[in-house]
Amino acid sequence: MDVDEAARRAAELRAQIEHHAYLYYVLDQPEISDAEYDELFRELQKLEDEFPELRTPDSPTQRVGGRPLEQFAQVRHREPMLSLANARDEDELRAWDARNRRLLEGRGLDDESFQYVVEPKIDGLAVSLTYRDGILTVGATRGNGLVGEDVTANLKTIHAIPLRLRRDPPPSIVEVRGEVYLPLSAFARLNEERAAQGLPLFANPRNAAAGSIRQLDPAVAASRPLSIFCYGIGGSEGLTLATHHEALEWLRGQGFRVNPDIALVDSMDEVVARCVWWEQRRGELDYDIDGAVVKVDSYRLQRALGTVAHDPRWAIAFKFAPTTAITRLREIAVSVGRTGVLTPFAILDPVNVGGVTVERATLHNEDDIHRKDIRPGDDVIIQRAGDVIPQVVGPLLTGETIEDGRRVSRAARHEALPEWHMPERCPACGSRVVREAGAVAVRCPNRSCPAQIVESIKHFVSKDAMDIDGLGEEAVSALHQAGIIENVADLYDLDLEKLATVSIFTRKQRGPDGREVVVPGKLAENVLAALEASKEQPFARVLYALGIPHVGAVTARALVEHFRTMDRLQAASPAELAAVPGVGAVVAEAVRQYLDDPRNQETITRLRAKGLRFAEEEGPQTRRPLEGRTFVLTGRLQGLTRSEAQARIEALGGRVSNTVGKATDYVVVGEDPGSKLDRARELGVRVIDEEAFADLLRGSGQEPF
Repeated sequence: MDVDEAARRAAELRAQIEHHAYLYYVLDQPEISDAEYDELFRELQKLEDEFPELRTPDSPTQRVGGRPLEQFAQVRHREPMLSLANARDEDELRAWDARNRRLLEGRGLDDESFQYVVEPKIDGLAVSLTYRDGILTVGATRGNGLVGEDVTANLKTIHAIPLRLRRDPPPSIVEVRGEVYLPLSAFARLNEERAAQGLPLFANPRNAAAGSIRQLDPAVAASRPLSIFCYGIGGSEGLTLATHHEALEWLRGQGFRVNPDIALVDSMDEVVARCVWWEQRRGELDYDIDGAVVKVDSYRLQRALGTVAHDPRWAIAFKFAPTTAITRLREIAVSVGRTGVLTPFAILDPVNVGGVTVERATLHNEDDIHRKDIRPGDDVIIQRAGDVIPQVVGPLLTGETIEDGRRVSRAARHEALPEWHMPERCPACGSRVVREAGAVAVRCPNRSCPAQIVESIKHFVSKDAMDIDGLGEEAVSALHQAGIIENVADLYDLDLEKLATVSIFTRKQRGPDGREVVVPGKLAENVLAALEASKEQPFARVLYALGIPHVGAVTARALVEHFRTMDRLQAASPAELAAVPGVGAVVAEAVRQYLDDPRNQETITRLRAKGLRFAEEEGPQTRRPLEGRTFVLTGRLQGLTRSEAQARIEALGGRVSNTVGKATDYVVVGEDPGSKLDRARELGVRVIDEEAFADLLRGSGQEPF
């Protein structure tokens, strides 16, 4: 094939692939099988490999690829990406409309045709897509509304985003606005995979989408099934449209994914009805929405209304109430963690909360239960915190309920129920529990408690500790129940013969005589290989994996950097331990108690004998540019969960506090900050937004998000 023939075939393949991708990712109406699509894609890849000069920026093969970036460049939006004012109820929505009508009347525009567009408020990451002469050239985050980050490489991995416009002639420049999101079904699968790998879970789909788009490695974004709904146009040249609804139709025609249920209505009664309609079907959707957006349709009226501060007058977000439900609290049960802490949780009558069936919910601790006065048998209010994590808000004491076929007052029924108290004995081993004076946590002191053993082994093999692939929760529990492992050191005594006695590690095959026999499976071989590889983990990881109370990954690293070897650490006094930055008296005492326990000493001796590292290799110390700095986090961050932000700070030597004081160096402010922001201003503490926080991490040598 010569180059001309190859060019013609490559153009045909691009057109076919773009057509089928549009049918699949935008219209959800595929015409060919995945295998047929893959065959077309591979043929195009082969042609472009053979004739590199035929590879174009808008080729489907360019969606995934490229080296990881060192940092994101800044992009100034042609038109600001404005935020929206909120309406919490119908009265506020009608008051917004009345203000707009009065303003337009004062400008002589009260006779204009007045229509509204009502669309879902997707809970994701707002982005701007710039097309020049029909080709996607820049994709950026919203940032502060004026300047965002260049995430073009990551956005190109989203198949629902066209790399070129579908219709000619294209405008010379057009900015398309959209919301990137992670479908709820994909979010559930992603968290399951992360849990299996021992990785931290995402708090909600929005954080997962934001974190994916703000990765420096495009391969990470490509591995996650992100999608997008486009909802408007920013700056443009060579494009003339009269209404927002026309703009949405133009976007559809150009191949963009626009929500199919967006409605054009003529009155506020219809607006209110449509908002209620969206709220009622919220639980049926495979994407998160936290409200509905109402926009004045006419661009002429939008220009007349203008903006106030950072909000357009011509648009408003009708915010939905938090996702809650009412159900019966059947029982308060208790789980036992690896350090012996007893944690209560609620067992509920199954109830649908925001589209998810909830049967268990967080209760935190005994003090929190008493503060809320929650009692087994109560009708309780359940809320999915951040629309994901179910928690018990409190008992419902108003109205009536049915009890033994009779209608009774919920308040009277509540008073008749006994208060709940933490059990006096561990539910796993029967040992008498202890609660230190002034402490919230109740602990089982028995280090041989089976629940603690299993949890400690699960921690030891986890991704951030020894990273032993193949030993997930099911495998660890099965090995313990079989009596094969009672201690983390037992892991290194495993062999194929022992693993073959546990069904999860076996497979069936035919023997020479044709009979079915059970033999060690591939998982058994993988586990043994992972155990051997784990012996190369550095001392800091080994120390963290031991599960010493109060010693997280950052504290373990600080102890290793200071003492360098286990022998020196074991010889250290409580005062010497407490003098290590970030340790303090409480952690020092916990470390000392752990190291003085004969059973723990035996574990360490056995692990040494198996070849694990208990000394730090000599070399330059880890850079800790935030050493001595104290941070307070308030509000909702887009790119990180609260725990992820804390881990980033601690990894660089800083510490995170829950209260703002004179010793606080930075208060990091996200969306909807609380009273901590007021306190920071009162004390004159430096306040930084999420963008400045990302710059701080980047300047400290760490990937921001």
